[in-house]
Amino acid sequence: MAHRSSRFSLLCCWRPLRWVFALPLLLWACSSKAPKPGPKFIGEETDFQVLISPERAVDILFMVDNSPSMDPKQRALAANFPKMISVLQSLPGGLPDVHIGVVSSNMGAGNGAMGGNCGNGLGDMGLLWGNDSVNTIASVAANGSYFANPDPSNPPPALIAPGCGLYDGQRWIEDIQNPNQAGRIQNYDPTLQLADVFSCLAKAVGVGGCGEEHQLQATRVALIPQAGINDANNGFLRPNAYLAIVLVTDEDDCSASNYNADNDNMFDMVNKRNAGDTTSLRCAARGHLCGGSPIPSYDPAVGYMGLPFTYPFSDCSAKTQADPNNPDHVYLPLYDVREMVESVNWVKQVEAAQKILVSGIIGWPPGANDTALPASLQTYSDYRIDKDTTSLPASQKALWDYMPICMDPTQQSADGNIYKAYGGLRLKQFIDAFGANGKVFSICSADFTNAMTQIGNSIAQVLKPGCVNYALIDTDPTTPVTEPECQAVERVPCTEVYKDGCLESLFTETRLNECKDSNGNILDPSGLDPSVVGQAQVDATLTASISEPSRPCWYLSYDSSPATGCPNAFKNQRISVLRPMGTVAPPGTMLALQCLTCALTDAICPPLGVGEYP
Repeated sequence: MAHRSSRFSLLCCWRPLRWVFALPLLLWACSSKAPKPGPKFIGEETDFQVLISPERAVDILFMVDNSPSMDPKQRALAANFPKMISVLQSLPGGLPDVHIGVVSSNMGAGNGAMGGNCGNGLGDMGLLWGNDSVNTIASVAANGSYFANPDPSNPPPALIAPGCGLYDGQRWIEDIQNPNQAGRIQNYDPTLQLADVFSCLAKAVGVGGCGEEHQLQATRVALIPQAGINDANNGFLRPNAYLAIVLVTDEDDCSASNYNADNDNMFDMVNKRNAGDTTSLRCAARGHLCGGSPIPSYDPAVGYMGLPFTYPFSDCSAKTQADPNNPDHVYLPLYDVREMVESVNWVKQVEAAQKILVSGIIGWPPGANDTALPASLQTYSDYRIDKDTTSLPASQKALWDYMPICMDPTQQSADGNIYKAYGGLRLKQFIDAFGANGKVFSICSADFTNAMTQIGNSIAQVLKPGCVNYALIDTDPTTPVTEPECQAVERVPCTEVYKDGCLESLFTETRLNECKDSNGNILDPSGLDPSVVGQAQVDATLTASISEPSRPCWYLSYDSSPATGCPNAFKNQRISVLRPMGTVAPPGTMLALQCLTCALTDAICPPLGVGEYP
């Protein structure tokens, strides 16, 4: 965002105003360039910051649905997880410091009275799956829940070994740079690949979980551990790390309180069991709106009482409480999605908008983000309630049901059913609440190659430094080299005010010059695009051109690399700091800049890019 006055104490030489000027007037007291002739144009002073050394730490939580239909999709996740890791490994500096955890969707249902897969209280209790021989719930230890109740489609011999390669007592994967020497600190067998350990955990959640999936509640509880329930998760989240959440599920969220008074007895087998509808319809009809109205002909006391219902899916949404402070548990017995969003944002406090990324591979109509759709896939554009004649067991064919948004007759779930996915309206509302940091992919895709690559790209975007979205003015458009007019200050985090230059902002500040070679010329950014010339050539150019005594200094480049560059920035612009050999900036280091930028709303402003003037 452009500002009309400086926020940075050392950037003091420009007056905060908008002006029409001729370039010879640019000889300011602190300008780094001699005046050059040029055309008149409208410009403005813009203050902004770019990350020079972002926090290279990210905590990645996968919520993996473990209901009976999910085995083909768990295998797809396990097979394509390496695509995401490959993107992160290609970042400058290699793989960032990662914590990677897996939580299942199984939180039981209500007070456990439903029985079956939903009758075990709080299910997996929001515990991260790991190798825990003491607490055997959600554990792949030899005495853990996985081995006690193996998934027939993925029995224990398919695991790397008991524990999935994690050391005993570990509830998540840790792979971080050793701060004191070369190499990495890992909490798993060093002879294994990170992707192998994750794939083992992703499949180990199995398909024996409750079919009343509590995807959002499991996510919330995993991130906010409860004493005596899942406090083994403490330490997974790191204060300065980014948080990436990935939801993988083929049904909508059915998160509700386990107290009957707060869920209108919707899970009570004895008093409110609806004989004529499925459990999936119970959650859908109680949690969705179509055309802004509740699903018609649904009485929670007796079930669905009408004819088949069809409505455009695009005009259906999740229910919300009219007054969140006074919730109506009959109108909406499920947790309000907004409450879930607030809880997740709470873990990052004021940094939530910058530090939380949410992706969902969910039941949703395929869109532009989705590839590899099988020819056999059947998709539907309507929200539908009907009787599913393909359902097993046979008794279910007579029940009213929430119908799938897609199905693939060539794939079969562990329970013998044709593979189906159901529209996740509550999940979509949750993901959308994170704005540009929320991404939706359809689980209807044949595999997750594209989804996992894009999720990796989203994480990589926040872990890489220097992308600039402003149209930097070229102060000499007569030359092929872009010559921006910027003042730069490096801001390094510090902890003790007034000690060693630490300001009240908890940063130290040092003015940096623009990088110049021995002849006083700035670098040509057109030759510094790693996606064109390769990173090795960029490094060689910098090493040969810029002497050690003149470092640190800043330089402009263009980097269009899809994952690690700035493909969404203006002209793929990146501003970087060249440091003395063998040194790195501390995590969280920013470069504060005041630059002359073009006001793109002005008719005479260059509409296409740097140096392209009328």
